[in-house]
Amino acid sequence: MKNLLALSILFAVAIVSCNKEKPTEVASSIDVEQIADNNNNLAVDSVKVHDSLKIHENLTVNFKAKIVVFTTLKNNMLLDSIYAPTEIRLPDYSKENLKNALDVKKNTFFEEEKNSLADFQPEFAQNWEKNSNMKLFAQDNDYLTIQYTADGYTGGAHGYYVESYKVFDLKNNHTVQLTDIISKKNSTLWNSILMENFIQNDGDKGQVEMLLVKEIPLNSNFYFDKKFLYFLYNQYEITAYAAGPVLIKVPLSDIKPLLTDEFIKRQDL
Repeated sequence: MKNLLALSILFAVAIVSCNKEKPTEVASSIDVEQIADNNNNLAVDSVKVHDSLKIHENLTVNFKAKIVVFTTLKNNMLLDSIYAPTEIRLPDYSKENLKNALDVKKNTFFEEEKNSLADFQPEFAQNWEKNSNMKLFAQDNDYLTIQYTADGYTGGAHGYYVESYKVFDLKNNHTVQLTDIISKKNSTLWNSILMENFIQNDGDKGQVEMLLVKEIPLNSNFYFDKKFLYFLYNQYEITAYAAGPVLIKVPLSDIKPLLTDEFIKRQDL
């Protein structure tokens, strides 16, 4: 099947050169945790904020957030891009400033929930949550990959979960775009590639059975290593909620004719 896919790619390349009562705080903690990085000596810390607010007798809202602090990265344009998914923008991304920014986000969330839930009186105890996490996922060959996750529950049938990735080029101080990696974005060809690898990757997970679309489009939620290009699709993007996030890994060796010359050279493919 891989040989057939490779032939299809080569053929396609030849054709074609996204309570009213005053609430009270019940728990609070803020701390900084050192993160080890033995491979690339990138100095990083993390800042965590975890707090809870009791709005009514039967309703408590929780806020938890963690972000990475890059103590040796100084390029502000690059740092703006790194922190953009967290909706934090600062003139100086110091540990203290980032901690203060998380406190502002926490206080804003609590104030919004206190106002919107003032008349909501659940009959049984409920805990509503808003959680977010930023993680140094990988660093290799001057590429830095960050994983951003968010989850929570604010009423309804079920909670939510969102996972995303961004890759940053530390050599050239910019965010890696898909066009930096692939040179051919023909939708028909890529649907075939993604669909075939989705099916192959599925195993006994059963995600294929919950597919909602006839075609799988390229998206900007990707990362890569020396062997694979990975695309992450969140719940409802291509499958039902019960399927969870879908990770499709595509062997770089199978799509080499579709990769940019610069990416091939830098990754030594």
